[in-house]
Amino acid sequence: MKDMGKRTLTPEELIPEYEKLLRAGAELPLVVSGGSMLPFLAPGRDTVYLKAVDRPLRRGDIVFYRRADGRYILHRLHRIEGEKCWFVGDAQDDIEGPLNIKCAFAYVTEALRKGKSQKPGCFCWDFFENVWPRAVGRRKGLISLYSRIRSKQ
Repeated sequence: MKDMGKRTLTPEELIPEYEKLLRAGAELPLVVSGGSMLPFLAPGRDTVYLKAVDRPLRRGDIVFYRRADGRYILHRLHRIEGEKCWFVGDAQDDIEGPLNIKCAFAYVTEALRKGKSQKPGCFCWDFFENVWPRAVGRRKGLISLYSRIRSKQ
Protein backbone atom coordinates (compact mmCIF):
# COMPACT_ATOMS: atom_id res chain seq x y z
CA MET A 1 0.00 0.00 0.00
CA LYS A 2 1.33 3.42 -0.90
CA ASP A 3 2.23 5.87 1.88
CA MET A 4 -0.35 8.66 1.69
CA GLY A 5 2.03 11.19 3.21
CA LYS A 6 0.68 10.87 6.75
CA ARG A 7 2.98 11.93 9.52
CA THR A 8 2.74 12.69 13.18
CA LEU A 9 3.22 16.29 14.23
CA THR A 10 5.31 17.15 17.25
CA PRO A 11 3.79 19.48 19.89
CA GLU A 12 6.18 22.18 18.67
CA GLU A 13 4.60 21.90 15.21
CA LEU A 14 1.02 21.37 16.30
CA ILE A 15 0.49 23.97 19.02
CA PRO A 16 1.33 27.01 16.86
CA GLU A 17 -1.34 25.75 14.43
CA TYR A 18 -3.74 25.43 17.39
CA GLU A 19 -2.94 29.02 18.34
CA LYS A 20 -3.86 30.22 14.83
CA LEU A 21 -7.12 28.27 14.83
CA LEU A 22 -8.00 29.48 18.32
CA ARG A 23 -7.40 33.11 17.31
CA ALA A 24 -9.73 32.49 14.34
CA GLY A 25 -12.51 31.49 16.76
CA ALA A 26 -12.24 27.71 16.90
CA GLU A 27 -12.74 25.75 20.11
CA LEU A 28 -10.35 22.80 20.01
CA PRO A 29 -9.82 19.54 21.91
CA LEU A 30 -6.47 18.67 23.42
CA VAL A 31 -5.61 15.38 25.10
CA VAL A 32 -3.90 16.00 28.45
CA SER A 33 -0.31 14.79 28.23
CA GLY A 34 1.30 15.49 31.59
CA GLY A 35 0.51 14.64 35.20
CA SER A 36 0.68 18.14 36.68
CA MET A 37 -3.13 18.55 36.60
CA LEU A 38 -3.86 15.39 38.59
CA PRO A 39 -6.14 14.61 40.33
CA PHE A 40 -8.60 16.58 38.16
CA LEU A 41 -7.10 15.70 34.76
CA ALA A 42 -5.13 12.55 33.96
CA PRO A 43 -2.64 12.24 31.10
CA GLY A 44 -3.84 10.16 28.16
CA ARG A 45 -7.25 9.67 29.74
CA ASP A 46 -8.77 13.14 29.71
CA THR A 47 -9.36 15.78 27.04
CA VAL A 48 -9.84 19.51 27.48
CA TYR A 49 -11.52 21.97 25.14
CA LEU A 50 -9.59 25.16 24.56
CA LYS A 51 -10.90 28.56 23.58
CA ALA A 52 -8.88 31.72 22.85
CA VAL A 53 -8.83 34.15 25.73
CA ASP A 54 -11.89 36.31 25.05
CA ARG A 55 -12.63 37.47 28.59
CA PRO A 56 -10.62 38.52 31.63
CA LEU A 57 -8.96 35.46 33.13
CA ARG A 58 -9.70 34.78 36.79
CA ARG A 59 -8.32 32.72 39.63
CA GLY A 60 -9.11 29.03 39.17
CA ASP A 61 -9.25 29.09 35.36
CA ILE A 62 -7.31 26.32 33.63
CA VAL A 63 -5.09 28.16 31.19
CA PHE A 64 -2.90 27.06 28.28
CA TYR A 65 0.19 29.23 28.11
CA ARG A 66 3.67 29.36 26.69
CA ARG A 67 6.74 29.70 28.89
CA ALA A 68 9.65 31.89 27.89
CA ASP A 69 11.60 28.71 27.02
CA GLY A 70 8.93 27.83 24.44
CA ARG A 71 7.24 24.99 26.34
CA TYR A 72 3.45 24.85 26.38
CA ILE A 73 1.82 24.32 29.75
CA LEU A 74 -1.72 23.64 30.97
CA HIS A 75 -2.06 24.86 34.56
CA ARG A 76 -4.53 26.65 36.78
CA LEU A 77 -4.34 30.42 37.24
CA HIS A 78 -3.47 30.90 40.89
CA ARG A 79 -3.18 34.67 41.12
CA ILE A 80 -3.34 37.71 38.89
CA GLU A 81 -2.18 41.26 39.59
CA GLY A 82 -2.48 43.63 36.66
CA GLU A 83 -0.34 42.19 33.86
CA LYS A 84 1.39 39.66 36.15
CA CYS A 85 0.07 36.19 36.85
CA TRP A 86 1.05 33.02 38.69
CA PHE A 87 0.16 29.44 37.73
CA VAL A 88 0.15 26.10 39.51
CA GLY A 89 -0.71 22.56 38.43
CA ASP A 90 -3.35 20.78 40.50
CA ALA A 91 -0.76 18.18 41.57
CA GLN A 92 1.78 20.83 42.56
CA ASP A 93 2.54 23.00 45.55
CA ASP A 94 5.10 25.20 43.80
CA ILE A 95 3.62 28.30 42.17
CA GLU A 96 5.18 29.55 38.91
CA GLY A 97 5.43 33.27 38.33
CA PRO A 98 5.22 36.07 37.95
CA LEU A 99 4.66 35.73 34.21
CA ASN A 100 3.14 38.25 31.84
CA ILE A 101 -0.57 37.53 31.36
CA LYS A 102 -0.01 37.72 27.59
CA CYS A 103 1.71 34.30 27.72
CA ALA A 104 -1.78 32.82 28.21
CA PHE A 105 -3.48 32.29 24.87
CA ALA A 106 -6.32 29.89 25.72
CA TYR A 107 -8.45 28.66 28.60
CA VAL A 108 -10.38 25.45 29.18
CA THR A 109 -14.15 25.64 28.70
CA GLU A 110 -14.89 21.96 29.23
CA ALA A 111 -13.11 18.76 30.17
CA LEU A 112 -13.91 15.17 29.32
CA ARG A 113 -12.85 13.55 32.58
CA LYS A 114 -13.18 9.77 32.76
CA GLY A 115 -15.40 10.08 29.68
CA LYS A 116 -17.84 12.48 31.37
CA SER A 117 -18.26 16.15 30.51
CA GLN A 118 -17.17 18.56 33.23
CA LYS A 119 -18.04 22.26 32.93
CA PRO A 120 -18.47 25.17 35.28
CA GLY A 121 -21.39 24.35 37.56
CA CYS A 122 -20.47 20.67 37.93
CA PHE A 123 -19.41 19.72 41.46
CA CYS A 124 -16.02 18.35 40.41
CA TRP A 125 -15.20 21.37 38.22
CA ASP A 126 -16.26 23.85 40.90
CA PHE A 127 -14.32 22.01 43.62
CA PHE A 128 -11.05 22.12 41.67
CA GLU A 129 -11.65 25.70 40.53
CA ASN A 130 -12.65 27.19 43.90
CA VAL A 131 -11.61 24.92 46.78
CA TRP A 132 -8.49 23.09 45.57
CA PRO A 133 -6.46 26.29 44.91
CA ARG A 134 -6.69 27.05 48.63
CA ALA A 135 -4.84 23.79 49.39
CA VAL A 136 -1.54 24.92 47.82
CA GLY A 137 1.20 23.91 50.25
CA ARG A 138 -0.79 20.91 51.48
CA ARG A 139 -1.66 19.16 48.23
CA LYS A 140 0.96 16.41 48.25
CA GLY A 141 -0.17 15.32 51.71
CA LEU A 142 -3.84 15.43 50.72
CA ILE A 143 -3.21 13.45 47.52
CA SER A 144 -1.20 10.87 49.47
CA LEU A 145 -3.99 10.53 52.05
CA TYR A 146 -6.60 10.19 49.30
CA SER A 147 -4.52 7.48 47.59
CA ARG A 148 -4.21 5.50 50.82
CA ILE A 149 -7.95 5.71 51.49
CA ARG A 150 -8.80 4.60 47.93
CA SER A 151 -6.36 1.67 48.07
CA LYS A 152 -8.16 0.31 51.17
CA GLN A 153 -11.58 0.38 49.49
